[in-house]
Amino acid sequence: MEDTALWEGYRVLGILLIAPLLPPTTVKVFLFPRTIHGDVFQRSFLEYMACQYECQKMTCEEPFSCPACTPKMLAESVDGNRKQYRFRQSQGPFIMEDSAVTDFVDKVRINTPGKGTCGTSQWSAARETARRASRLDEEGLEVAVCRHGVLLKALNMFRGEIFAYPLFLQTQFQATNLHFYCTDIACKYWPYLEKVAKTMPELRPLLSMQPFLSVMHAKAHSIKCEIVWSGRNLEGAGSTAGEEVEMVNSFVTLCHHN
Repeated sequence: MEDTALWEGYRVLGILLIAPLLPPTTVKVFLFPRTIHGDVFQRSFLEYMACQYECQKMTCEEPFSCPACTPKMLAESVDGNRKQYRFRQSQGPFIMEDSAVTDFVDKVRINTPGKGTCGTSQWSAARETARRASRLDEEGLEVAVCRHGVLLKALNMFRGEIFAYPLFLQTQFQATNLHFYCTDIACKYWPYLEKVAKTMPELRPLLSMQPFLSVMHAKAHSIKCEIVWSGRNLEGAGSTAGEEVEMVNSFVTLCHHN
C-alpha cells in the first residue's frame, strides 16, 4: 500500500508540474477521471492561477522573467495568437504599450509585400502588410516566451501577423545576449530583418542572433528550407524545439475565454 501511495503521489506531482502548459480539462482527466465536475475544476483552476499571481506579488518575485535564462538567454520563441482577439482594448504589465508598437511599425513598414510561400505551404504570418479586421479593436497577441515556456513579453496585434510585430519584440531582448530567435517563418522573417537593418542601423545588432525555424513547423516548409533553417540542425540548440510558444498560447487562450 505504501509503495502504491508513493507512486500515486509522484504521478500527481509530475502532472501538476506540467499543468500550466496543459488545458485544465486534460489535467482533470489524468488526476480525477470520474470524480470532479468539469466546470468546478475550471473555476478552481482560474482561482489557483489568481492566487499564484498574488503570491508572486507578496514575495516580490520579478514577473515575466525566467531565472534559468538569466542573464544569458539561449532561445526565445515568438508567435501570434489570433484567438486572443478583443472588442475592447487592453494593456497591462505583460503587454507592451500600443503607442510604442504603432510608432515602431510605422517606422519600419515597407511597401513591398512579403512572400508567404515556402514549398507547398502558404504562411499567413509571413507578411509585411495586412488588413485590419473591421469589428475588432485588437486582433490578438504576439507572444514571446523562453525555451522553458515562461511568458516574457507580448503586444497587441491590430493588422494580423506582420513581420514588424516579432521585430519589435526582438528589439526588447537585445540586452539578454539572446542566441536563437525562434519563429515558424524564420526563412522569410530573417531576410526581412536584413533588409530593414540596411536602412535602420540601430537594428543591425539584432543580426548577431541566430535564426531558428521551429522544429515541427519546419516539416511543412520545403526540404531545402528545413535543412538550412530548422533548429534541429543548429549547433548549440540542444533539445530546443522552438514550439514552446504554442503550448503557452494554448494556456493563455484558455484563460482568455474563461
